[in-house]
Amino acid sequence: MAHVGECTEHKYFLDVLNLFFETQWLYNTPVTDLLTKGLLDLFPKEWLNVLQTLENQELNDFVVTKKTNSQWPKSLKAFLEKCRHTDRLPNLNTILLTKLPKKFQIGLNDKKQHEISQLANLVHMQCAPRNIKIIVDFGAGLGYVCQLLYHLYGYRVLGLEKNHANVNNARTRQSKLYPDSLTHVKYNCCDLTYNSVETIETILRDEFQENSDVCLIGLHACGDLSIHASKIFRDMQAARIFVMISCCYHKLSISKSIKINASTEKQYFNNFPLSNCFNSVIVHNNFDVGSFLRQPFLRLACQEPAERWNNMSIESHNKHSFYVLARALLQLYATQNGFSLTKRTQKGTRKSQCLNFETYIKDSLNRYILQPQEEKNIKEQGIQVNVDEHEKNIIKLWKIYCDKLKVVELYTALQLILQASAESLVLQDRLCWMHEEGFEATIIPVTNKQLSPRSHAIVCCKR
Repeated sequence: MAHVGECTEHKYFLDVLNLFFETQWLYNTPVTDLLTKGLLDLFPKEWLNVLQTLENQELNDFVVTKKTNSQWPKSLKAFLEKCRHTDRLPNLNTILLTKLPKKFQIGLNDKKQHEISQLANLVHMQCAPRNIKIIVDFGAGLGYVCQLLYHLYGYRVLGLEKNHANVNNARTRQSKLYPDSLTHVKYNCCDLTYNSVETIETILRDEFQENSDVCLIGLHACGDLSIHASKIFRDMQAARIFVMISCCYHKLSISKSIKINASTEKQYFNNFPLSNCFNSVIVHNNFDVGSFLRQPFLRLACQEPAERWNNMSIESHNKHSFYVLARALLQLYATQNGFSLTKRTQKGTRKSQCLNFETYIKDSLNRYILQPQEEKNIKEQGIQVNVDEHEKNIIKLWKIYCDKLKVVELYTALQLILQASAESLVLQDRLCWMHEEGFEATIIPVTNKQLSPRSHAIVCCKR
């Protein structure tokens, strides 16, 4: 039976690799380069012909349910079937929108309240049957989950966080709002790596004076932290349960990058692919994943899910497509004229300026500097002489491309359809690694996707 299971995983990884190799035109370039790289010209004409006829609700349904029409081109139906087949993210059957006690609502929006209550419930469901009383929270932030686990279920919780300010703020919040938890919930500053087992064991002994079995958890553990936590779980004898919701896959550390041209590089990551199974499929089938499973792929994996288009209004679609196309046009103008775009302010163009292109461009030229690429040291003051001319030229260019708004939204629709397959691949690779290490592990849906996009936990138990 083990051999059959192994074959199934090999087939899955090969199918996903083929899907993403074939669909690079949809995700492997930042959307700001939509026009500079001519990505819309790669849209299959037969796909465009049918998708452009969809009414608003039909478009939403197409994205959310991957529903097809028998009259559609075979290649489009095949694409949707491959996306359905490679989406292994389980759905949440019931959605509990729990209201927290008032003192736990302070400073928290509905999304955060939903996330911490759902995670706390899942952790309790895993720990109670195994009589585990101590929980270690990786990337504890301000300690919201830690406090809730103690308040609702009486767990002792150690919150580990690398940001000193967060640790201090968590302790301040605790003293002010939850003084009864001072002996049960502890916060420590710790920059975790896969070598942190002894450090964690020492902190646990110092804080709770015992060596009990523990559960390791994380809510939206960023980048490599999820992988470090997995390896800590493997190596830490007292760790019996692991519950991890990851995020920011695109922040995984890069082990090697190779320049292909001025704007593109191959990227290889330290912790992706992770499993022997996935790596062997790559090697045996001669895939160079550094060319198409790059940061843009990992960004796609942590993009908003297709469910966000449930009943999306025409107005929202129009705003979105306008913003994407307008920003891509700004990039095109800069590239065609030998400029690079440099932000003056932390944020780029305000989305509040989206519905009028003239206003959008005025706002953009106040927020970006068009820096001549061959004159990097030119003073900002000298560049501003031609702002009016830039504005006039960009508006001319907009008149050429403004009829692409619908195509931009259809391009986004296909990206959204691919998103679940991308996230599935990242999580299935990690799950497969857990199985290779000899652990029982599964992927469990935790939160409502429309409210909280990174909604799946890897849950693992040691026998």
